[in-house]
Amino acid sequence: MNSLLEVIEVKSINGIYKIFQYDDGNALPKLVIYHVVNGHEVPVKNMYKELKRLNEEFSYGIQYEPTDRIKLNTREFGREFIKRYKGI
Repeated sequence: MNSLLEVIEVKSINGIYKIFQYDDGNALPKLVIYHVVNGHEVPVKNMYKELKRLNEEFSYGIQYEPTDRIKLNTREFGREFIKRYKGI
């Protein structure tokens, strides 16, 4: 069973996004991203692509395809994005 850890609300030029983090037994939390449209949460189909777009919008410079290893998976990328968004 997944237990909710945290909900992060991201204010973007494209509107509001909500990123839900769940503990599903993996070392990194599971992510589910919703785009809030007219008060309704619409699931984002390609979370990795949306994280890349948000990374560029906020100019965080997260290297999602590092040269010294394979590209970050969605959980790793999400964790890094959330840390920078929250200013940690």
